[in-house]
Amino acid sequence: MLQIPACAAPMSKDSTGTIIAVGSSDASLKTTDIVEKIISGILESGEVNIVGVGDGIFLACSAVNMATEIAKVYLNDLFIGSLEAPAHAKTSAISMLLGQKQLSDYPKLAEQEEKSMQDIEEQTISVSRASTMERLLTISLLRLAKFDEIRIVAAGGSINDAVSLALRLSEGQISKDQLGTKLVHLYSIKMRNDPSKSIAATSIFLQKGLSAIYSKRQRDLLKKLEGGH
Repeated sequence: MLQIPACAAPMSKDSTGTIIAVGSSDASLKTTDIVEKIISGILESGEVNIVGVGDGIFLACSAVNMATEIAKVYLNDLFIGSLEAPAHAKTSAISMLLGQKQLSDYPKLAEQEEKSMQDIEEQTISVSRASTMERLLTISLLRLAKFDEIRIVAAGGSINDAVSLALRLSEGQISKDQLGTKLVHLYSIKMRNDPSKSIAATSIFLQKGLSAIYSKRQRDLLKKLEGGH
């Protein structure tokens, strides 16, 4: 089931809007190809759901960042989850709702969350392709033994692994405590080897004692995605 951050903005109760799905098979597409679809959908219906699935998560995030940077487009709802469809394995996913009116301020929410953490450096798990999922899980569990909240951060293609890690911790029954997604923040950072360019990055905040909360729009979107629509 998809996990919804508790602070997600309320959305339309009547429609899931236009859905753009980006999967592993779309890896050959350029970011601008997805942005073109986003702009087209915004012009047509006013809001667009873009969903990254599996290895398509990073591409979807990159497209959302570019769209919000070049156009009057705002990220208003963001959640991660596992999709289960007939004849397909469980797959990590991220869903982002874009519109032309700003309903959420994710940078401010993330800043507030970071300030409330006891020891942000110790509570942060940095995901990179050099680390195995088993090691990342072990480090996360060690931090959760000391703190009630952790922050998972990643940039570039490692975003795919960060989403997978967060879902394994919150849905995989490996943690001794109930965990839920408190906030997912998407942003851009400067590339180390070329500061003139930026790359998508994410911070995922997990907290003990949280459970998933779904709006009608989010439940309808989940059904459509799992039904292959």
